[in-house]
Amino acid sequence: MGTLSVIGGAFAAVFTPTNLLFIFGGMLIGMIIGCIPGLSVTLGIILFLPLTYGIKDPSTAIIALLAVYVGGMYGGSISAITLNTPGTNSAIATTFDGYPLAKKGHVLKALDTSLFASSFGGIVGALLLLLLAAPIAQLVSRFTSVEYFSMAILGISLLAGVSGNSLPKGILSGLFGIFLASIGVDAVTGVSRFTFGIPILQFGIDMLPAMIALVALKQVVGKLGEFKIKGGDMGAASKIDKKGLTLKEAKSILPATALSTGIASFIGAMPGVGGGVAQFLCYNQAKQVSRHPEQFGKGSLEGIAAAESSNNAVVGSAMIPLMTMGIPGDGVTALLLGAFILHGMQPGPNMFTKQALQAYTIIAGCFVANLFLFPLGKVMTRLVAKVVQVRYTYLAPAIMLFCFAGAFAGTGNFKEMIFCAALLVFAYFLKIMEIDPIPMLLGLILANIMETNFVTAMMSYDRDYLIFFKRPISLVILIITVVLVASMIRINKKVDALNAKQMEEATELHEQMNEEEA
Repeated sequence: MGTLSVIGGAFAAVFTPTNLLFIFGGMLIGMIIGCIPGLSVTLGIILFLPLTYGIKDPSTAIIALLAVYVGGMYGGSISAITLNTPGTNSAIATTFDGYPLAKKGHVLKALDTSLFASSFGGIVGALLLLLLAAPIAQLVSRFTSVEYFSMAILGISLLAGVSGNSLPKGILSGLFGIFLASIGVDAVTGVSRFTFGIPILQFGIDMLPAMIALVALKQVVGKLGEFKIKGGDMGAASKIDKKGLTLKEAKSILPATALSTGIASFIGAMPGVGGGVAQFLCYNQAKQVSRHPEQFGKGSLEGIAAAESSNNAVVGSAMIPLMTMGIPGDGVTALLLGAFILHGMQPGPNMFTKQALQAYTIIAGCFVANLFLFPLGKVMTRLVAKVVQVRYTYLAPAIMLFCFAGAFAGTGNFKEMIFCAALLVFAYFLKIMEIDPIPMLLGLILANIMETNFVTAMMSYDRDYLIFFKRPISLVILIITVVLVASMIRINKKVDALNAKQMEEATELHEQMNEEEA
């Protein structure tokens, strides 16, 4: 009864004017950021993060960021459908059927299908988070520093899932993130590490400027260069008609929506996989079980539903390992882990005992955001779609200014802006070498957790380095780590093959359509 009363209090806390305002505002910002090609959900979260510093209640701040996450995952489908250019990586599969259907003059039908499937998948994922978070947290509540160190090792192993096309480069990126985290005065010994006599490095490198420079600024500068080459033009969006999804069509896509939601919810709860993987696996599975597989790639409503329900279902399920164990489910939740820490909250089983109301308020906020996605999308999609027509050469400078202002707002110290500029230059070299910065952020965030628990474990067990293998739960976690890394490598290879095949088929179909029109 205690848990039910806490959940009731959490929902009551969410339905306050302040929280509802942040939910709607966050979702709208997420939709706008998500629909602009070249930007991403991660960029939206990083841009919005400095604005949450003035929020007194940490749960409200995290809810606002989750709202950006929810809105951004749907927003990516808008440009995928209208421009054949996914606003986010998780909307790539949406282009396979969304754009062909839009080319046939059914833009609103495609957008309605995306919105319906996104809302369905998001609500189910949030419900799973609400139902499973507490039992899992209770299961891991007996963890000591030994188990937490093993969990941190599990988190570091996620490099295999967020390394892009090259695992060695991802590992290199993650190791450099661990190096960045070690700069400054050691909290245990008080010894300065890797400061090279530079006073500005004595206090280390904060997560916020690192996140802003390595993800947000890197994306904006890179895309600005691309669009300058193309004349800075995003292209004209397709005109949205007035014939949307009918009730009969909504019923017809329910099986594909439910199937993809179930698969994606399971995949999302697996640390290191995420929406980018889920969309292709779900799309391929929906095509295999469909009664009309021949329509896939030509404007199939089932294809749109499979792609969109999968990426929104991941939102809630990816929060399960984050909130219960402190392990991010994907690249976006890795940033959210940093946001939790910046707001003075440490995700894990203790949240559900020491900060139970705040934990359930965050979960309730995630559910409410997905619940309100459909009505907000119906009202705002047409307006948000116009944003993609804005020249990127106008958007990029404004976003860059906001990034530097956000870095300064974190501490009010100009050194953060210096770090931003320096890390941006470094991020440019990473791009030249085709190294993804997300593993670096993961290493930066998890390194302190890993180091603190390792030192505590060594002090508690008299420097017994084998203690991590002697304690059964720790040993199981390490075995799971090995199995998970191997499975993620296999899944990534399978998804790369599916991605290449689907993109090839979609390109051929689009070329045929263009030839027929010509």
